[in-house]
Amino acid sequence: MKIFELNTYCGSGSTGRIATDIADCAAHENSQTLIGFGTGTVPPEADVYALRVGGRAGRKWHGLIRRLMDMEGYGSIRATRKLIAFLRLYQPDVIQLHNLHGCYLNHRLLFQYLKRANVPVFWTLHDCWPFTGHCAYFDFAGCDRWKTECHDCPQQRSYPVCIGLDGSRRNYRRRQALFTDLPTLTLVAPCRWMQDLLGESFLSKTPNRLIYNGVNRAIFYPRESDLRERYGLTESYLALAVASEWEARKGYAFLPALADLLGPACRLTVLGLTEAQIAALPKTILGLPRTASTEELAQWYSAADCLINPTLEDNMPLVNLEALACGTPVAVFATGGCPECVNSACGAVAPKGDVATLAAEALRLCAQKPAMREACLGQAEQFDSQATAQAYLALYREACS
Repeated sequence: MKIFELNTYCGSGSTGRIATDIADCAAHENSQTLIGFGTGTVPPEADVYALRVGGRAGRKWHGLIRRLMDMEGYGSIRATRKLIAFLRLYQPDVIQLHNLHGCYLNHRLLFQYLKRANVPVFWTLHDCWPFTGHCAYFDFAGCDRWKTECHDCPQQRSYPVCIGLDGSRRNYRRRQALFTDLPTLTLVAPCRWMQDLLGESFLSKTPNRLIYNGVNRAIFYPRESDLRERYGLTESYLALAVASEWEARKGYAFLPALADLLGPACRLTVLGLTEAQIAALPKTILGLPRTASTEELAQWYSAADCLINPTLEDNMPLVNLEALACGTPVAVFATGGCPECVNSACGAVAPKGDVATLAAEALRLCAQKPAMREACLGQAEQFDSQATAQAYLALYREACS
């Protein structure tokens, strides 16, 4: 079986790792996989799958029209034509789509090709962008225009950022026309929350399956480290918060309050910050930039007494699963797919936006980590990346039979 995946990244970030997990599993079954990607660096172990789509100049032009005219998916004409020419030669049996935003694809050209190719296409919805006119998530803004027709977008300045003309109505109509006109398309939801949203969107009549995101337990497992000693973390407890990008919807504004509520016995350490964000945080918080090393990330999860994820809108965050796989309990808000991976034996769920309850639950988890360790590992086993990848391959085999 020949598989072709498309994603913004290859091997890095949560969606990039999901794509390579599928490719690794397929390789063990003697299937061939390539991953077309638009940007970012590729880890050495993923280089065998990587096929860069387009170049820097094309992405910059695409990014400019997105920024000025809200035209994500309208540029990259030459890059997409080259990709289509390659796919005609490669002749994949299955095409797996992940994130198509990121200024590297022309969506009209791509979906016209997919319709002509007449091969099974699967699209994993890592966010809500495919059924909105602009945003990747809408919970934080409390917007439900995506249910009828987007217009006058209240999140125009959020990702994918536009500082010019509002194109949300145009984009909504274009996506609805393109994405509902592909008979071979099956959607994949990584959690029941996303699957429920699909039922209220213009994609409600497109077949969909539920396949939970999985964590690579060959990478994320309890590890020894000297991180506490290296950073002088002498407090009784260490609470960890991790994000690839800390922004408002990820709960960045809650961090100072969380540190205060946790008190002097618990040190809040935050990974994934920019230099400006680190400088702006109180000294009670240890702020660190994003690490490109999954081994170091696993060491941080293992060293922590609990993971606090204050996100206000998310799908099925891998950070929760990665912490559990390292034996560390998780405290989350009741948002998105977060409650679906946490139970009372391995974590806690606080009402959305209730920082005091989230901090109190985090302190309780810190004190109970040794007793919860096995339950955390057992929960992570239910979300194993190998099982997730096998579920995708079973879906492909079913479609090709």
